[in-house]
Amino acid sequence: MRYNFSRDILYPSMEIIRNDSKLKKFYFFPGLFSMVFLSLILTYQGIYTYVELLWNTDAALEVLLNFFHSWYIVEVLIWLAIVFISYIIILPIFEWALIRYIDQRKDWSASCSESLWVGMFRFYPLFEFNSIVSIFKFISLVNAYLFALRLLGLDFIFSLNVFFMIAFLFSCIINILLAYARFEIVLENKSTFDAIGTSTQISLVHLKTTLKLYFMMFLLNIRVILNFILFILFPLLALSITSYIWSLLFTTILLGILWGVFLFFMLALWYLAWVLEVFTKTMWYKAYKIGKEKLDNINNT
Repeated sequence: MRYNFSRDILYPSMEIIRNDSKLKKFYFFPGLFSMVFLSLILTYQGIYTYVELLWNTDAALEVLLNFFHSWYIVEVLIWLAIVFISYIIILPIFEWALIRYIDQRKDWSASCSESLWVGMFRFYPLFEFNSIVSIFKFISLVNAYLFALRLLGLDFIFSLNVFFMIAFLFSCIINILLAYARFEIVLENKSTFDAIGTSTQISLVHLKTTLKLYFMMFLLNIRVILNFILFILFPLLALSITSYIWSLLFTTILLGILWGVFLFFMLALWYLAWVLEVFTKTMWYKAYKIGKEKLDNINNT
């Protein structure tokens, strides 16, 4: 029977989101870590943007110097290191467990705790794969672009735009070819480079669906841009309130409302982060099974 994208990929993935509350609760913790890690990166980029927009580099340097000479600098750096190390280790563990759980749902033998327990011992190949492909992620390119812009200055902005546009197109090709590698690592117990080879073959024989899914993932990851806008807009609004409203009472009330709205959007994006992760991983899994079957049929003929 010829497969249909909506019937075989989209609708089953939506059904899991609606009906499997256990899975959404299970991925709550890595969703939190992902949100914290992304927020830290965007906070840094937000501070840099303020400095460039306001041309207040002297004041920014003074704040940084005071921070690095403060008594709590060691504690802050330790906590940042803990968050970073925890993120890069916990993410592949839960990702491994999520893929295994989704695969086992078809015969009703899925267990979140069992998948997580096995993932704790077998996550390293997925960790290795994520480390290799992380440089091709959209947010990595954005950070590299802003860092290069800060280093070289606005005089080189045209050359940087051309270079990073080419890098973006190259990263799209890489991400499309490697879309199924993590499923090969988890479900077929393959090494990183063997999984990359098989994923490339599946992507090429299953190209139309892979391109469609990749475009959908790109649109769904608009939350990264929403996060960036959130971290730029709300501090600017808070700065405007404290600068132009002189009444202490009104300033306190407005700031309280502003931070309440900020927390609401943060929680909404946090929920969106973990639900979308489950949804997108399920769609890629469904596409992987169809593409794997196509590849096996070609190899057997």
